Amino acid sequence: MTSMTRNRTGGSALILNPFLWLQLGGKRNDEFLLTALSSSGYNTEFHEYLPEERPKSRNGVVLLSKNESFRLLESDLLHNLSTYYRVCAVVPEQAPELLKKVVQSEVTTLFSINQSSRKIAQHLSVASMYSTYVDPLLQTELVKALRTYYDMKTDKPYSVDEENEDTLYLDYAKASVRLTASECRVLDAILKGKSNRQIAEDDFLSVSTVNNHVSQLTRKIEANDRTHAVKRVIELDWLHYGYLATEK
Repeated sequence: MTSMTRNRTGGSALILNPFLWLQLGGKRNDEFLLTALSSSGYNTEFHEYLPEERPKSRNGVVLLSKNESFRLLESDLLHNLSTYYRVCAVVPEQAPELLKKVVQSEVTTLFSINQSSRKIAQHLSVASMYSTYVDPLLQTELVKALRTYYDMKTDKPYSVDEENEDTLYLDYAKASVRLTASECRVLDAILKGKSNRQIAEDDFLSVSTVNNHVSQLTRKIEANDRTHAVKRVIELDWLHYGYLATEK
């Protein structure tokens, strides 16, 4: 998944490119999904195979069959297609191996297969304001996939906490170049999977104060949300290798 920032156009949504829609699991009624997307203002077409011609409309959606979707995910074609399309995918929850492949691909927008067609169409309207978007139902699983991918890519352990192998640690020295000390502490807690309410309770802060810190730090690191913030930390190389990083 590529990292980009939110597009601001005076408050209105801007769709950068037509959507190429991959169906990566589950059983969906294509007719219902087509109807839901069309009623939301998208020029949607279903194709058994990748069409030779791209949609002329920037709010077009090319909905591909499940077989073709998996074929493209397993191939190198998505890299070239991402120049002309915003690649999105509908995936099942609790599918870690599939999410690992998605993390390494050009997919920039993710929806849960467990959402209704109408709900997915609503999420797409929100996603149109961003260059990357993750359905809230998938955020926890995606963070796990990002952690695994990071470990594989660097061939370095991201944690030495033997009691909790899933814990990520922030390198405060690097992060403090952009963030305040308070924002670093909040970001470190986000890496450990804590909710805003948990962070507030642990640091004796109000939830509104934590919300403000999250808003500020995501803006500073050009992240769309908490999950995207984890990916940005990985991309910025702000994870500490070898031992627990602490604030100085």
